[in-house]
Amino acid sequence: MKSSEEKIFVEIKQMYCYSAIHKIVFAFVFLCTLLISLFYSQKLIAQNISATLKADSTHILIGDFLNLKLNINFSNDLIVSMPKVTDSIGHMELVKASTIDTSINNNSTTLSQSFIVSAYDSGNYFAGPQKIYFKTKSGAIDSLITDSILITVRTIAVDTSKAFKPIKPPLEVPYSWQEFIPLYIGGFILVASIIALILYVRYRRKNRKPKIIERPKPKDLPHVWARRELKKLEEEKLWQQDEVKKYYSRLTDILRLYLEYRFNWLALESTTEEIKEQINSYSMNVEAKNLLLKMLSNADMVKFAKIIPAPATNIKSVESAFHFIDLTEQKDLKTEEKINV
Repeated sequence: MKSSEEKIFVEIKQMYCYSAIHKIVFAFVFLCTLLISLFYSQKLIAQNISATLKADSTHILIGDFLNLKLNINFSNDLIVSMPKVTDSIGHMELVKASTIDTSINNNSTTLSQSFIVSAYDSGNYFAGPQKIYFKTKSGAIDSLITDSILITVRTIAVDTSKAFKPIKPPLEVPYSWQEFIPLYIGGFILVASIIALILYVRYRRKNRKPKIIERPKPKDLPHVWARRELKKLEEEKLWQQDEVKKYYSRLTDILRLYLEYRFNWLALESTTEEIKEQINSYSMNVEAKNLLLKMLSNADMVKFAKIIPAPATNIKSVESAFHFIDLTEQKDLKTEEKINV
């Protein structure tokens, strides 16, 4: 009885062992199948895209330029993104990058881009690698990495056994007359422009018509209005209140407005020098001319040079203004006033 039970136990144990072996074998076969399928799928994708980074040399002098070219060839069912290069490719500094060139064939596309790189210290540098991302037809995102190129940067060989030589002076290159043609043309245009500007300004000044400013005229005759305003100025007693500048400003304004009302002379907008230049164009005797110019000159000294005149001078100024009115008033109108009276 006991031997029978042991026999059954051994059979059951063998069955469990065979079952565990089958499971292990099945798991191994499944894992191998998965790895093989992944390998072939990656190989299939790799066959659909390739990328190369090439250099025109592997040895350069320090500071020289090196040309690199990146080519990516892929099937049209892939979406490829070119790597963005900003300042360096590997350990080489970027000098210039060209635009991306696209070439489309029947079932494939080729993207090309050229780069100029350099290095400013001697040694060994790697150009690359460049990583390219692409998207498959199923939507999966993958990447491809190019090879890196070892670049040797050398310095200029110096023979230290020889003595140092002085720096050579700059070479003197003779000028040719063709180099001065732009300067001649520019100078001629500049001189011609200055002459034309001077002639234009002179022409405008010579033919400039004075602007006529319409100002309301008083109803009274000019000499009547002027005497009344001078009387008001005396009554205001400005210079007695230390307002000497205002006193002379009011005095000269009255005189200038009188010239406008009496002679149609826009003297209110004119300076003393301009009045001096224009005074001979108006009919008044020499005494009146000299008296007017003296009063305007004295007033300018007070207003602009800040000279404080004596009280007697202030009184004399307004008396001179009254005398100027007497010398320049229209006599025919005064006779007519007496007849009407």
